[in-house]
Amino acid sequence: MLWSRPYFIRVAIVSGMLLCWRGFSGASQQPRFVMPSPSPAASASPSPTPAGAEKTTEPEFLVIIDPSHGGDDRGVVFAPRIFEKDLTLALGRLLRKELQDRGIAAHLLRDSDIGIPLERRAELCNQQRASLYIAVHAGEPGKGVRVYSPLLPSVQQPVSGFLSWDAAQAPVLKNSNAIAGAVTHELRKKDFKVQDLRAFLRPLNNIVAPAIAVELAANRSDFHSLESARLQDAVAAAVASGIAQVRSQLGVRK
Repeated sequence: MLWSRPYFIRVAIVSGMLLCWRGFSGASQQPRFVMPSPSPAASASPSPTPAGAEKTTEPEFLVIIDPSHGGDDRGVVFAPRIFEKDLTLALGRLLRKELQDRGIAAHLLRDSDIGIPLERRAELCNQQRASLYIAVHAGEPGKGVRVYSPLLPSVQQPVSGFLSWDAAQAPVLKNSNAIAGAVTHELRKKDFKVQDLRAFLRPLNNIVAPAIAVELAANRSDFHSLESARLQDAVAAAVASGIAQVRSQLGVRK
């Protein structure tokens, strides 16, 4: 029988049982980020993890790069084998390298050909507590590069103090505009024709960190120019330079 054993053995066993009970009953829970109810499509989709999320030491300043589209969503089809989803991933990888070369931590929201619903993109970015979010696009025919900052809808703030999901960007909109301006300036220094635009472009408005979008404009007479390594390198370098210049204004993650 258990209780016929020496006293010190009984104490050790009882102490171990108490520790186990406390471990099960007193386990702390991590805080949860409250998000709107996901759509059926978002719920059915896999939950990708941004590259580098497994690291235990978080950088003080983190840029999340979001190559648009992916998977079954090809985005704009410029030619039989030129898809927006491939162009954005290539440019996103170059931008990550340019930022890292400048000592700025950067993760890709997708680093392969997978599809992620728009709301899920915002959720992943917000969960990573990004310092800056950049969506990468390739779009309608034109010249140069388009830089977008969020255009917020007219949403009244509830009495509770919580912002609408579509106005999550409101507290940091000033910083988003400052980043867009710095990136535009650096692109123009490299002789790009640049349009600095405001737009209701999802998921920018759902991001709680400063957020912009950068879009390559397609040359109508030469869609293959979008695949130019020289073009993509120059755009990535200019965008990274603009971010590096305003980094100090954005502060660090809390």
